[in-house]
Amino acid sequence: MGDPVEKARRYSETLHLPFPVLADPERSVYHQFELEKVSAFIQRTASVVIDPQGIIQYIKSTANPMIWLEESQELLSFIKSLPEVG
Repeated sequence: MGDPVEKARRYSETLHLPFPVLADPERSVYHQFELEKVSAFIQRTASVVIDPQGIIQYIKSTANPMIWLEESQELLSFIKSLPEVG
């Protein structure tokens, strides 16, 4: 999220997410993944899953927020299919 840490924490808690959410207020990760604004009203978004070894296991990006919302179920299914760590 390109938001402050507190907002990312509330987002994660509200949705009861079983994984950490990155707060990126300086948008440095956004820039690395080329998630710039497409227009004044549309921001590219991405879902990225990084395993404990730091390897990207899943990535999907889009400029259409409705597609991203539809794919959230796919993302959660992928995360639930991962083996437990610890």
